[in-house]
Amino acid sequence: MSGSSRPKILVVDDAGPVVILCVNVLQALGYAIRAANRGETALELCRKEPFDLLVVDYKMPGMACMLMTAHGTPDIINEATRLGFDYILLKPFTPSELRGAVDKVLASKA
Repeated sequence: MSGSSRPKILVVDDAGPVVILCVNVLQALGYAIRAANRGETALELCRKEPFDLLVVDYKMPGMACMLMTAHGTPDIINEATRLGFDYILLKPFTPSELRGAVDKVLASKA
């Protein structure tokens, strides 16, 4: 079996036991699974091959997380803040707003 017809899933989490659990369960269901325990590793895998589904821990060491949304209601902004997003960028946005948001988030992580 070449495996090319099976949906490919990338699991990303810095907690090893979580990755192992996901890999074991999803492989048993017949999916082709790749796993990464660092955001940088996940990005490398995504550059090399396409995935049908990403299962991602949103708060990874060394990686910032910015939410883009057209639904910037107070409830959604409060929830995103509670979840730990580093920045919320409201759509539609201009190129300069995007640049400013990215610069701000990366500067805060430096």
